[in-house]
Amino acid sequence: MQKTLTLIATTLALAILFYPTTSNSNSTGSPGGKTGSPNDIGNCMACHSDAQTGQGATITTNIPSTGYEPGNTYNITIMINPVGGFGINGFEVTCEENTTNSKAGSFGITNPTSTQFTNNGSAVTHTTGGNNSGSWSFNWIAPIAGTGNITFYGAFIEGAYPMGNSGDLFSTTTLSFNEAIFTSTLNPSKRDDFIFNLFSKTIESSTTISVYDIKGELVLTTNSRLTDISHLNTGIYILRSEERSQKIILN
Repeated sequence: MQKTLTLIATTLALAILFYPTTSNSNSTGSPGGKTGSPNDIGNCMACHSDAQTGQGATITTNIPSTGYEPGNTYNITIMINPVGGFGINGFEVTCEENTTNSKAGSFGITNPTSTQFTNNGSAVTHTTGGNNSGSWSFNWIAPIAGTGNITFYGAFIEGAYPMGNSGDLFSTTTLSFNEAIFTSTLNPSKRDDFIFNLFSKTIESSTTISVYDIKGELVLTTNSRLTDISHLNTGIYILRSEERSQKIILN
């Protein structure tokens, strides 16, 4: 009888020890700061230390090839290139400007069932309800004029439940854009209170315009209907009225 009880106890102990458990991944979403961007530094490998390299991931958007327009809202869609696994996936995506690596723009959640904010709102990650998906979508609102070139950074995990983290697959990807440079064509979503003519290097305006250099220093202010700025040094400038801003290049 004693041997039987000992055998049963041993069997139960082994069953508990080797019973498949869920992955140690953050199924409720990334804790934040895990995209591997210059600002974040860390990535998913902090928790998924045994993860192997996956088949990659993609970031797609309707931002035009000419660059983002300050203040405009764009759609971002991300997707894991699946290998297999158990369909328990996760991600974190952020955006930073390329000069100082500060966070750029702001995100908008379009499907709170599958995505949520993380890292104090500067990034997007999956939710518990969204970790059985391989693709997610959300919005990004472009930053103010003069921010410059930006890059999206994404880190992705394809979970391997019920094998713990030992079979996870890890991928990263980036996507970069310039800030759109406007010449004499107005942004149709803004008021036409001034027009910059690239060829004549003049500003035609119906209001007061301030001109700033790339350092943010005020170069001149004008309320003339037509202002010639051809005397300014070559470089990047920001034209600002009460209604809008426009980035220009003099060369």
